[in-house]
Amino acid sequence: MIESLYILIITSLACAVLGVFLVLRRLSMVSDAISHSVLLGIVIGYFVTKDIGSVLLIIGASLFGVLTTVCIELLIKSKRVTEDASVGIIFPLFFSIAVILITRYARNVHLDTEVVLIGEIILAPLHRINFLGISLPKALVQMSLVLFINAAFIAVFYRKLKISSFDPVYAGVAGIAGTGLYYVFMALVSFTAVSAFESVGAILAIAFFISPAASAYLISKDLKITIFLAAVYAVVNSCIGYFLAVKFNVSMSGMCAVVSGLTFMITIAVYPGGIITKMIRYIKNKNRFSRELLILHIDNHTGKKNALGELGYSTIREHIAWSDRKLKNVLDKLIKKGYVYRAKERGVYSLTETGKKLSDDIRKHYGLRVRENDMAKIDTGRDDYILAIYELIEKKETATNKKIAEILGVKAASVSEMLKKLVDEGEVYTENKSILLTESGKIRARTLLTKHRLWELFLVEYLGYSWQDVHEDAKALEYVTSNGLKDRLNEFLKKPMHCPHGNEIYENHPDTDKLKKLSEVSRGISCRLHKVEDDRDLIEYLEEKKIALGDEFVVKDIDDFDDSILVSSATEDKHIAGKAAVRMMVEII
Repeated sequence: MIESLYILIITSLACAVLGVFLVLRRLSMVSDAISHSVLLGIVIGYFVTKDIGSVLLIIGASLFGVLTTVCIELLIKSKRVTEDASVGIIFPLFFSIAVILITRYARNVHLDTEVVLIGEIILAPLHRINFLGISLPKALVQMSLVLFINAAFIAVFYRKLKISSFDPVYAGVAGIAGTGLYYVFMALVSFTAVSAFESVGAILAIAFFISPAASAYLISKDLKITIFLAAVYAVVNSCIGYFLAVKFNVSMSGMCAVVSGLTFMITIAVYPGGIITKMIRYIKNKNRFSRELLILHIDNHTGKKNALGELGYSTIREHIAWSDRKLKNVLDKLIKKGYVYRAKERGVYSLTETGKKLSDDIRKHYGLRVRENDMAKIDTGRDDYILAIYELIEKKETATNKKIAEILGVKAASVSEMLKKLVDEGEVYTENKSILLTESGKIRARTLLTKHRLWELFLVEYLGYSWQDVHEDAKALEYVTSNGLKDRLNEFLKKPMHCPHGNEIYENHPDTDKLKKLSEVSRGISCRLHKVEDDRDLIEYLEEKKIALGDEFVVKDIDDFDDSILVSSATEDKHIAGKAAVRMMVEII
């Protein structure tokens, strides 16, 4: 019985080392197609040789695996169907033909489709051969040879496989790995799948190809470590599946496939970017941020004239807008840690010396060096004017005193007075009755918007804000955020491309000046949706149309009556209303 475990382990290793490159090349479903369609090669090989044990069956199956890959590639290159549709067409076609041929012409031959799918791992040790004078299971010797061939292939062509997997465009241009290597690799996948049929079946072969590699890729992006981890996953899955199958008297192949799926689900939940890990990190960050916010609030009001009124329990709760339970919980933790104490005679909260030191550390960490006494030095009104002008320019509208006054809700006289100051400071200039920003003004506006949008993303993803409610708090934070904090926040968020509303983070989008409104794009031009206006109705309209940021399409036609636009994507044509197109910014490609 233990020999069945050895066969499982060797088979899983032979599949897993190739599976890493299948996952990297996004060919997981192609391996599924190969694992099923090679049955047709086995059937045709039997019809030619009339010998179920002939080596020609394996050769024919391997050739059909390559043929499957070629057919899928040809359909994809035709640009008539997508990759997933190509797999869905070829794999059922070949597999169904094989089933028909077996049921019609080979009913009495041991070509059982169920065995091909499920395998007979428990019976594999019964088929034995003499190898170097030792009686061994045929499947064990066969899969050991396959493992050796696969490992040797990867060792010899490791550099080419690595480059072509991570950057196929560069590999093609540099001539590092061509079509020949790709088809040799797919032939090995076919050969491995066919060799595994008799013992483990097609279903487990697919699980052995993909599950260990997918699990390993979640943990490490280093290729050598990924291959090693895939091998570890393969062995662990085989051992656990084997012992559970023996204990519960169920199919070994089925149990190993189930275990492979379960270990992947566990990995995707607990790896550094996993669901559970993210949830734990989110809770920790939210709790830490709450403690830091409360400490800064108490520190900001300590020593001020209104401290007695501002640092009472009810006033703190009103200002921070927390629930009674949350505020009590945070205060209790800060008091237990010795950061905060409550003066019983006055009923107000104050920071201990340790708490004051922590407050200073928090300010240094976040770059929040601005105190209440310094707030008067920050001319937030000046920045609002610069942002209003930039917003109008972004929309391709002419910035005038009237429009700026409407945006800011101020009188035209106030706009004129502030614009005069901004012109003197070199932030703004006028041309043909239009108000424009100098290069310095543009940099200032983009820096402010970058800070604002980074805070929006942080508050939504890590503090649970809704995208509708995040704007005001992000606006308050942008004015007290140093450039150092902005850079650290950008790195922490992994240099995001967009804020929650789809607006670009400027520092991560160097070519925003090249964007055009979709309504300005001519017929026949290809473009990519880059951003949309921050408007709920517009976003809901695009969601209904299944249009998302990053979508690429070609402008096919423009209706002269209502300015609606017909665009064509890779899968379908869509009509976009004219009043939506004018608020969608695209990049010409």
